[in-house]
Amino acid sequence: MRHIGFYQLGGASLDDAVLMLVKKTRAAGKKIVVYCPKPAASAIDDALWNHDAGSWLPHGLDMADGADLAPIWVCSDMAANPIAAEFMMLLHGAEPASWDGCERAFVVFDDKSDAQLHQARAQWKQWKDLADTELSYFAQTAEGGWDKKA
Repeated sequence: MRHIGFYQLGGASLDDAVLMLVKKTRAAGKKIVVYCPKPAASAIDDALWNHDAGSWLPHGLDMADGADLAPIWVCSDMAANPIAAEFMMLLHGAEPASWDGCERAFVVFDDKSDAQLHQARAQWKQWKDLADTELSYFAQTAEGGWDKKA
């Protein structure tokens, strides 16, 4: 069964939430594709490169070389999945062209943006009846963790 989790940011930045979810995905031994429109894709790419000088998150962006080596890929093309990732992250209202092969999705949105709140609600309504799919909703706590709300 596929799981789509909606993650409403509270105090943390989008970059911090993306990094935390990417690291958890990697700890689970899964690959992840991060879908977001340009220029946000470039900003996420920069965040993955610059997050911590002492660590390494091998990844690529759009049409770059190295998809055969990277467990993380940032795509502005919603139909691309060059690493055959089992997990996906959807940012800034991104929607995948297909759910094929997706085990788990993270829809990350900012509670301070009316547009992102509206988009997340529309996506919930659109995807709640997908076959073999379970939806959940998490709100970020003041400490940076996540409380399951639905």
